[in-house]
Amino acid sequence: MKISTKIQLALCCGIFSVAIAGTASAQDRAQTWEFNFGLFNSESLNVDGNQGTSLDVDSEIGFNLGGAYNFTNRLALGFDFGWVSPRYNATFLPDTGLPYQTVSARLDAFSIQGKGTYNFLEGPITPYVELGFGWTDIDSNIIDGPVNTGCWWDPWWGYICAPFYDTYSETVTSWSGALGVRWDINRTLGLKASYGRIDMNTGVNSGDTEMDLWKAEVVWRY
Repeated sequence: MKISTKIQLALCCGIFSVAIAGTASAQDRAQTWEFNFGLFNSESLNVDGNQGTSLDVDSEIGFNLGGAYNFTNRLALGFDFGWVSPRYNATFLPDTGLPYQTVSARLDAFSIQGKGTYNFLEGPITPYVELGFGWTDIDSNIIDGPVNTGCWWDPWWGYICAPFYDTYSETVTSWSGALGVRWDINRTLGLKASYGRIDMNTGVNSGDTEMDLWKAEVVWRY
């Protein structure tokens, strides 16, 4: 049985209307909130210090989460948390002099930043640029000072004693920037992929510490 030309035309118009509506809904980011979760790969880092000292940090996978408010289809302001724990080798010169010593451990880096995002296009697929500023806490996980022991009563396990110690750590200001591509699949779900860099003001004589980041994120919007 053949379908009449009018019915075919009506079906085509209906499908076209649904497609346009879906695209318009996906691209209408203005005045919406969104939250994101993603994974990133921090590239390896090599820093040379004074008198032959150095720091070599391995590449590692970390995770981030954040949120933003879309003022328009193109402009958004928000926040971002990131955490990564790469292995590293630190070569240093003891106070007693030569020889050099090397320490191998795993550091923890936690960053919190406010971020601004500009989407170049208003459609569901758009390149974007992102800039951020905040603080990064770096913990070497190397003991700084003597180990102390504390004891307390636990409601489940009774009287417990455990060691406590401080580690070498520092909180520094950090800047970040990224270029990426965004795809709003529908009204609530989207994907983002980007390449960027975080610049940490560690105060070492070799300059600020820069780390390259490759990131993939899932976005929920409402």
